[in-house]
Amino acid sequence: MLDLRAIQTILILGTVVLLHGCASTTTYDTATSVTLPRVGTMVKLNQELAARGGVRIFLQNGYQKRFSEVAKLEPYCQFYVNRSSDELNQPLTIEPDTFIVQRVYRRKESVSTEALQVASEGEADMDHGSSQRTMSTFMELISDKQPAVTRLICSRWADPNSIHHVSIDEIVQSLGDVAEFIPPSGDA
Repeated sequence: MLDLRAIQTILILGTVVLLHGCASTTTYDTATSVTLPRVGTMVKLNQELAARGGVRIFLQNGYQKRFSEVAKLEPYCQFYVNRSSDELNQPLTIEPDTFIVQRVYRRKESVSTEALQVASEGEADMDHGSSQRTMSTFMELISDKQPAVTRLICSRWADPNSIHHVSIDEIVQSLGDVAEFIPPSGDA
């Protein structure tokens, strides 16, 4: 028969084994759309980006594109620059720099693709159209050199029932050699 000391030892060891089994075994899996980029991630822009005007510069598969050239069903990213309305028609340039991710959040927005087409043709009927969902990951950026560059937004258009955001691997693919996506120390 077991004495009290042996029972206590068994209970303590059993508790340790159970707690160890419940310990977090999550990894920083960059291939899944569930994993968010981490605060502290560095986005190192390796080359100058320029556009004729506006507030956004788009990248897809390592190439700068106009919004009309972006394959919306494939992952793409955009640098967003805060500009006054007086600056919108002036050339937009983002210089090579390192930006630090300060905040990360996701947003799902529904868009009626036919309604967009109708609106672009100047018609007023906006109640019809198939809808798409834009799945976006917003990363608020900070840089001492370029404080107007405030966000990196990576998105894809999807079926309205989709739940898949852009993965970190897809963000890296969208940026290509134009920018490096460097997670904080300790993330692999």
